[in-house]
Amino acid sequence: MSIHSEVEREVLLRIKPKIEEYEKLLSVYKLIENTISEVLVEKGFKAEVALQGSVAHDTWLSGDRDLDVFVLFPGTWSREELESKGFPILLEAASRIGKWELRYAEHPYVHVKVGDVEVDIVPGLRLEDPSQAKTAVDRTPFHTLYVNSKLTSEMRDQVRLLKKFMKSIGVYGAEVRVRGFSGYAAELLIIVYGSFRSVLEAASEWKPPVFINTIGEKFTGNLAKRLREKYPDSVIFMPDPVDPLRNVTAAVSLRSLATLILASTCYLRNPGLEFFEELEEPRLVDLLEALKSRCIVILEYDLREKLAPDVIWGEALRVSSRLESLLRVLGFRVIDYSAWTNEADRVLISAELEYCELPLYKHYKGPCITHEWSRIVSFIEKHYGKGFGPWLTNEGCLESLDRRVEESIISILESRWSEFTVSPHLRNVKPTITFLSEDLVKKLLEEGAGKWLWNILVKTPRWMAKCTS
Repeated sequence: MSIHSEVEREVLLRIKPKIEEYEKLLSVYKLIENTISEVLVEKGFKAEVALQGSVAHDTWLSGDRDLDVFVLFPGTWSREELESKGFPILLEAASRIGKWELRYAEHPYVHVKVGDVEVDIVPGLRLEDPSQAKTAVDRTPFHTLYVNSKLTSEMRDQVRLLKKFMKSIGVYGAEVRVRGFSGYAAELLIIVYGSFRSVLEAASEWKPPVFINTIGEKFTGNLAKRLREKYPDSVIFMPDPVDPLRNVTAAVSLRSLATLILASTCYLRNPGLEFFEELEEPRLVDLLEALKSRCIVILEYDLREKLAPDVIWGEALRVSSRLESLLRVLGFRVIDYSAWTNEADRVLISAELEYCELPLYKHYKGPCITHEWSRIVSFIEKHYGKGFGPWLTNEGCLESLDRRVEESIISILESRWSEFTVSPHLRNVKPTITFLSEDLVKKLLEEGAGKWLWNILVKTPRWMAKCTS
């Protein structure tokens, strides 16, 4: 048996669900199904209650406690009818089941907790053809039919290996927080390539943009061109077999794709369990050791309204990107930047800089004597008396060395916070701006931001050590 096979066999023993886990989730599903069916009868509606997602595909991992339950109403209903007539049924059923809350994606759904099992109850339409889909939800039953028609028992275990690999290297999940590969994308990769290791062998050869043929002979050059036109920002294209003009991997970022390519290459050359072990909560002592002599600025925003997690993450990432751009314009060398949210009421932005103070003077290069007179005069008027200069260089060009008004990163960001806080729900929230300190590290650990702190302080994933030998 090869080292790869030994590692994969060991991982499968850990991640394949036990019979008691199947029984537990099935009993919760039956409770949900029976309760929804009771309410449907009472209200005089007809709808199909169906299990979807990884549990329905039998590609879920041991320890997962998530169920996706769809309530499929008549396909003749409009989206408005789905929300006005169908949604109240879900709310009534949820109130009889346990603790619940409203959540939002493309349209509202209900999240219910039964013991330690998390259940999403989602309204949708019962359609005969995926081309009739009115929302993304409506395609899901067709995904289940397709996947279950293609995967064998052995292939389902290969999906589990791929999912665990992707989770451990941080590229599993299409949500804004991750911008990685969805469970459906992982399943399609196994359907296309046949096994976990074959997917990695293919991935190790990928060069963006990547095109993956999930639909056989129908994947012509014309379809690839249409996908590129529809998804101009995508780095990997995987047509949905039930809706070929939809790119299943549209959410995948270049960073996630690059991570998969690198990790696949390293695993094939030097396999190990490190590729299947997710980051644990870090120790305070390790974080503080990594913090020494570093310049990391933290911006803390307190949200004033309840928002969907993807909305919060999207706005946090937008602010972090604008902050990085402003810092570069101001003359700071940005090493790294990141964002985190507890998905409720807190947003944190980090920026690591090569140095925390700018030089006392800033060097400006102006027009040369051959340029328009108006530009020359403008430069002199703007810089005269601001420090040293302007002066003429040997090349006949004007330069100046002006004293900065502010050199401290904290004072600069406090005075210019509105220039980078540009997202709709944060633009009126002035952040608290401080350096990352020992006290702040302790506070953020208590808030559940430990793994984020590890990523901005230590940065290098454990599995990367396997790339060196």
